[in-house]
Amino acid sequence: MTYRIGEAARRVGVSPSALRMWERQGLHRAARSGGRYRLYSDADLEHLRSVRRLRQVDRLNAPGIRRVLGDAAGAGHDAERRIDGRPLRRLRQERGMTLRQASVRTGLSVSFLSSLERGVTGASIATLQRLTAAYGTTVNELFAPPATSTGRLVRADRRPVLRLGDASIRIEQLARGASQLESQLFVLAPGATSEGSYSHEGEEFLYLLSGALTVWVGDGETYRLTGEGDALTFPSTMPHRWRNDARGETRLLWINTPPTF
Repeated sequence: MTYRIGEAARRVGVSPSALRMWERQGLHRAARSGGRYRLYSDADLEHLRSVRRLRQVDRLNAPGIRRVLGDAAGAGHDAERRIDGRPLRRLRQERGMTLRQASVRTGLSVSFLSSLERGVTGASIATLQRLTAAYGTTVNELFAPPATSTGRLVRADRRPVLRLGDASIRIEQLARGASQLESQLFVLAPGATSEGSYSHEGEEFLYLLSGALTVWVGDGETYRLTGEGDALTFPSTMPHRWRNDARGETRLLWINTPPTF
């Protein structure tokens, strides 16, 4: 027996848009009818329920789910990059926290935290921000490479670069030594997303250079940046998440003040 996407989504317990997103992320590839409608078998539904559990319970991102379940879409992902989890383990141990204590504080499962520290799985920006906030640091401080030079001027070809998850998110540091602001160039591959909401102290400023970005702020605010020069500001304390809606790369200037990302 096969199911169209609406019925499949209902049986899995997610929205049809979630199934489309999972397909774009390489988590599943649905069969197609002669009319190009997506069709799902019972085996497909079991696989999709596993995807839902890994996302909602273990809080894995798309690369992590592909590594756990295997490449169900049959597409190559050799370019994936796992983060080095050793700094996270070192920081947790310096705080005198067990994996279980860290799990309670962050809401992430012990198994996921262990996999992350061992470099077995990746993590979204939202998950990493939750972890670093619990450990009293920032994502940038933890993972950014050490600066190779000092001074006020940052050359375009010498910016410290932070790559997260499957390398679909590249963050270039535009300033060194600033104590009141954190200025970064975000370069987002098609479909790149924060994969969840996060919040922290301070304020945010976004300036779209190219592409398109949707940002959700708080409980009911949605903003779509679609034209070059579109800008958005909001308090960092409001939960926020985002997604690259362009067919190609999206580039934007992103400033936090104070440096809390």
